[in-house]
Amino acid sequence: MTGITPRIGAAAMALITSRTEPNVVSMAFATEFQPFAIGARENLGSIVQRMVKMQFGGTDCALPMTWAMKNRVEADAFVIYTDSETWAGGHPVEALRKYRSKMGIPAKLVVVGMTATEFTIADPDDAGMLDVVGFDTSAPGVISQFVRGAV
Repeated sequence: MTGITPRIGAAAMALITSRTEPNVVSMAFATEFQPFAIGARENLGSIVQRMVKMQFGGTDCALPMTWAMKNRVEADAFVIYTDSETWAGGHPVEALRKYRSKMGIPAKLVVVGMTATEFTIADPDDAGMLDVVGFDTSAPGVISQFVRGAV
């Protein structure tokens, strides 16, 4: 969709998720995690404006799992939205495996590459991992069904 940047798409998905899921923790990350709470009355414009002010660097897509493991956060699923730059830090597949083992939770991983590039992170032999490349209006439903185990 022309004019929709990865930042706007990620902000929209964070807003939708915060409104539809009962127990969500939203974080922004690059090489470090940054809390990113979404207020009950917040709108897309205010979320995007807050994102514009954040400092970003290299993208470490393993960070959500390593942070959750370090902080003993129990999660059923990790959904990562990235501009498809994923080069910094550890590998998300290995981080998820370690998280599952240490926490005893069969957590799922969805990585959404917000731009259509040659992109793959998920292990194709692991039914608990999903890559979404590019983005259209069906993506939120596919992600939700995957996380809930409906696909």
